Amino acid sequence: MDAGKSKDQGHRELEQPFPPERVRKLLVNLKSCLGLAEGQPLSFEDWSPIAGRPANTLASWCESGEAYQIQALLVSLERLPEPARHQLLDEACRIHPTLQHRKLNHDFLAVSRLTEILRKTSGTTLIQGNPAHVRTFLIAALGNSFNQAHPGGKVVAGLDIHPAESLAPVLGLTYFANLLSASGTAKRLKGAWPSIRGSAPRLFLFNGVWHQAPDLREEIAGCARWTHVIVADEFEFSLRDLSKGFPPPVHLIRVSPAREAPESIKVEITLL
Repeated sequence: MDAGKSKDQGHRELEQPFPPERVRKLLVNLKSCLGLAEGQPLSFEDWSPIAGRPANTLASWCESGEAYQIQALLVSLERLPEPARHQLLDEACRIHPTLQHRKLNHDFLAVSRLTEILRKTSGTTLIQGNPAHVRTFLIAALGNSFNQAHPGGKVVAGLDIHPAESLAPVLGLTYFANLLSASGTAKRLKGAWPSIRGSAPRLFLFNGVWHQAPDLREEIAGCARWTHVIVADEFEFSLRDLSKGFPPPVHLIRVSPAREAPESIKVEITLL
């Protein structure tokens, strides 16, 4: 017998792959839990944009459990003490903002009003306040909550100049890392705008775009005549000026860290 073949065969016999049945069970349960979180059963087509994999690939994994990268990850993680394993997974997972997240659900009245605003089929919602990551969290929570209420289809679209690093991205939103010059960022935003506007979503989200691409302001405001537009940015206008040029109704949301709990977000809502 060839010495090389004998060595390879012996290596395979010593291998202890992670049982595919465990991977299959994990994926099936994960799909079920995602459906519960969304409020209704999750199809493979709905799961595809979340996982970034084709629906038929996900279906194949759930049937066979032969997802070798997942097997390699799990067979490695199981060797760790539980606290270390949980810590690694928690650190790897990004925060998923929703209106029910603890940063927001401490204020039941504010969440109720935000939910009501999210039901608007047209009009404008402006989000201002500092620091920027607080505005980003709220607009992401609104986008994710809207997607959960309307699963399937491209219901959300828009532009965000911040990279999706610490927060799970909103499905339908196009992200740009804010690493370019102001003129370069504006050029990329204007280039992406025609296809995004043409998607005709039920909700538009714009985070940081108002300041970076002033040439798009009139078009963004005009979209509020036929769909709901939410804009988060550093607005340097008076309340009266803010309401000009935006089709009604116009809601202004001010956000800031809550004094009594800085990790939470304080929300103030005004109808302009």
